[in-house]
Amino acid sequence: MFLSKRSNGIYYLWFINELGIKQAVSTQSKHKSDALKFLQQFKEKEHENKIKIQRLSFSQFKDDFLTYAQTIYTQKTRKTFSTALNEFQRVVGDVPMHKISVRNIEHFLALKMEEASAWTSRWCYISLASAFETAKRWKCITENPFRKVAKPKAPELLPTYFTQDDFRKLLAFIADKDFRALVLTAIYTAMRLNELLSLRWNSVDFARRVIAVENSEYFTTKTKRNRIIPMSEELFRLLLVRKEYATCELVFQSNGEKLHEGTTSKKFKRYVRKAELNDKLHFHSLRHSTASWLVQSGVSIYEIQKILGHATISTTQIYSHLAETTLRDTMNKISILN
Repeated sequence: MFLSKRSNGIYYLWFINELGIKQAVSTQSKHKSDALKFLQQFKEKEHENKIKIQRLSFSQFKDDFLTYAQTIYTQKTRKTFSTALNEFQRVVGDVPMHKISVRNIEHFLALKMEEASAWTSRWCYISLASAFETAKRWKCITENPFRKVAKPKAPELLPTYFTQDDFRKLLAFIADKDFRALVLTAIYTAMRLNELLSLRWNSVDFARRVIAVENSEYFTTKTKRNRIIPMSEELFRLLLVRKEYATCELVFQSNGEKLHEGTTSKKFKRYVRKAELNDKLHFHSLRHSTASWLVQSGVSIYEIQKILGHATISTTQIYSHLAETTLRDTMNKISILN
């Protein structure tokens, strides 16, 4: 940290910022005495900031972060953050933020791997790394220690999905017309449960026969991006009938109120068990099913990515193994010897 005088006669203070880059700030004075006073005040402020950082405990940051999370994340994501942060505090303790080390993190991840699974260790890492990135942005810490730790690898698990026969069997057990319509819309669109429960009639364009999954004052998409889903003929007719009897803005509702995600998931699970289907099937399996059926029908993985709203193609690639039969049939079209 030093002062230098430029050709305009003004003194500038040079210092190394939190990114390790040399930076200059004007003292706005041509007098050395004023510049020295500016330097002293700058040092004192920097010292105060360091003390503030050193005093901040993990629990204090956790409370601040979870309060902040209320404004930008869904309830499901907030719960994930809360669980990961609480588990980390349970293992590492309520230590000062600046004292959390790579060793602490690696010990925690190894323990989660042992206590639970590789998947648990991985999602804890993802949640905590994101939270600590916010801590860095807030200048609670100078660097994110999670960036020095490798993300735990998890075994590739193929998504569980309904065969079309299993899905028809499930439908036979759903007598509730409104719930049946919700399940059918899920399979026709591959929309996430929260997207369906937040869907409003102004996002259903019957003229263009599309559904807009978009951010609004009521809802934020998982990827923060909007997307358009074409309506099939069957879905178009189903929603058109529902629109005639609509009593509020929400497409799926109960007494004008938004349906609860957890309650809806549990209700769906009861139907799965009633139909005596694979107990691993859940509401999100409908989304997997749509993607799987499309792949098996020969639809491009890139088109499926657009329908599902995946931010990257790598997420959609988990369904690519299902295209092997389709690809084999395609390659058999190349006939030279026959």
